[in-house]
Amino acid sequence: MRILVADDETASAQALAELLVLTGHQVIGPAGDGAEAVRLAARELPDLAIFDIDMPTMSGLEAIGQITRSRPIPVIVLTAHTEPEFIERAAELPVFNYLAKPAGADRLLPAIHLAKARFAEWSALNGRVSELSQKIDERRTIERAKGILMELRGINENDAYRMMQRESQQRSRSMADIARSVIATQGVFRRPQRKLVAQPPRRVAAAAPDVPVPATATVAVPAVAPAPAPVEPAA
Repeated sequence: MRILVADDETASAQALAELLVLTGHQVIGPAGDGAEAVRLAARELPDLAIFDIDMPTMSGLEAIGQITRSRPIPVIVLTAHTEPEFIERAAELPVFNYLAKPAGADRLLPAIHLAKARFAEWSALNGRVSELSQKIDERRTIERAKGILMELRGINENDAYRMMQRESQQRSRSMADIARSVIATQGVFRRPQRKLVAQPPRRVAAAAPDVPVPATATVAVPAVAPAPAPVEPAA
């Protein structure tokens, strides 16, 4: 294996490098600080890395984080720092073994074998998780595209799905690709909204002016002559 060694203690780094070479490995480095380790990892693409923690310029844990984000590899921490805070920080990174100095061949070689095995399991699990996440995203994309087709074409869900399925078969593209195309072009094919035209205000006929009616009216009543008094007969 091609193993990157990062340790600012020259004697410790040299002893580790010699041990790895004697056991059939190729050593990259040793790097004297975290920043140099990051540069070596990007250029040499090691199969595994063995890191000290407390190093100048950039700590070992920070360097591990940068290296594994761009290209995951199995990492072993070999350090004199065994305090819980360092172990907890290492546990947040893809560190597959944590050894206290000094470590001879009897401890180091099993640690390398175990780190490789754990890394393989971790990679397989991450691959399955990524695949599942991708399938979920594709399903959401297809559902969104179906909704767009249902709205634009005035069709039901089954018809929208069959429409995309036919396109997938005819174009030899996945359903997710067809769905993404539908989503990307939805603005082109969306039905224009009906514009509301403002109606001119209706003209209302002016009402006839009210004719004032006098509160009282004088009505002329013809005079009636009084009835004549009765005439008594002569005695």
